[in-house]
Amino acid sequence: MSKSPFNILYVDDERHNLFSFHATFRKEYQVFTAQTGQEALELMEQEPIALVITDQRMPGMTGVQLLEKVLEKHPDTVRMVLTGYSDVDSIIAAINKGKVHSYITKPWKLNELEVTIRNALRAYQLEHENRALIKERNRLLVQAERQQKENLLSQFESLKNQINPHFLFNCLNALSLLVLKDPPTAEKFIYKLTDVYRYVLQQKGQTAVPLRQELQFMESYLFLQRIRFGNNLQLEMHVPAEAYACYLPPLALQLLVENAIKHNVVSGEHPLRVTMQVEGNELVIANNLQPREPEGESTGIGLSNLRARYEFITPRLPHFGPEHERFVARLPLLPREDLGT
Repeated sequence: MSKSPFNILYVDDERHNLFSFHATFRKEYQVFTAQTGQEALELMEQEPIALVITDQRMPGMTGVQLLEKVLEKHPDTVRMVLTGYSDVDSIIAAINKGKVHSYITKPWKLNELEVTIRNALRAYQLEHENRALIKERNRLLVQAERQQKENLLSQFESLKNQINPHFLFNCLNALSLLVLKDPPTAEKFIYKLTDVYRYVLQQKGQTAVPLRQELQFMESYLFLQRIRFGNNLQLEMHVPAEAYACYLPPLALQLLVENAIKHNVVSGEHPLRVTMQVEGNELVIANNLQPREPEGESTGIGLSNLRARYEFITPRLPHFGPEHERFVARLPLLPREDLGT
């Protein structure tokens, strides 16, 4: 079995734990170890680390304090913390301050740890691939600025079908729990996940789809998201049947709901409320504004891409922005006969 190309750093002040971890995973991964937070930071200046796993209770610098520094200096590195079941405060601090991918309870179980590490490194790989796609998309946008409409459209085909890789791995994490705790729901979850990605593949080459299809797709997409957020994610729709035959770019609704989840707090105290309704010849999608602490500056590429896809098919363009403490997107609904060619 060939080794993974990604490096793992394990930090623990107890030597026997370092030895045990290294011995367990050295055949599959390049494993580095450190006994202190400072030693870990110095090592990360010398070696590219994809995943850092740290014990919480260490002298000099706790695991949370280490992950805060890692987040600041190496934001791309996936961060995980080891802690006990009873140490709730440390878990909360790791999530809030260190932005951990996940936490692992001690003593760790080999099978669970193997799955957690594998998922974390997949998330790391997809994040880097997604950034490469965004960089390439920006290059294509500049290159295609003066090209004809059909050339622009071909450049965007690979972009419009992108779903945030975090969504996929959140789904996989949720599924791993459902398989053990609620097999019937897990089975339904798999069907819905299949529906979502089948729809994405089916829209390849399509510039516009009926609103009816988008709403059916959203039913599956929201089922998956509600497994994660429960009733903290609320959707209210007021779409008359006569609007179902109107057209809009594929995956437009998913993009807007995903943006709302990404940029806002979604919790029991602060549920995210999304509304969809028809006003005149527009579909209006709105959500309450409760901004979460940003992990990085928003690029706005998703909304720019959606606006560009409208430009391919109609002079009527969407509008996005805050209105009365809500973020509102106004999408033109297009009769079939008005579609551009």
